[in-house]
Amino acid sequence: MGADIFKKALDPDNDLKHVKVDNGEDIDCTYKDKKISYDDYIDIHEERGERIGKGKKPGSIGAFSGFGPGTMKKSYEK
Repeated sequence: MGADIFKKALDPDNDLKHVKVDNGEDIDCTYKDKKISYDDYIDIHEERGERIGKGKKPGSIGAFSGFGPGTMKKSYEK
């Protein structure tokens, strides 16, 4: 039951998967159908948990528009 709640919150798109292998001795993990290490699997969950803690969506990534003409007003400019 608890695992289902975390799964829905941290992986709403169901792009993280894990499968027990070798009679439960090891775990194969995938992210968007690409094999990843267990450490990376845990890191992704941790990052998503932190984003949820900040009130953001678990999979959203902020975009940086960059610097250029008109993007930043300098304190010495009027």
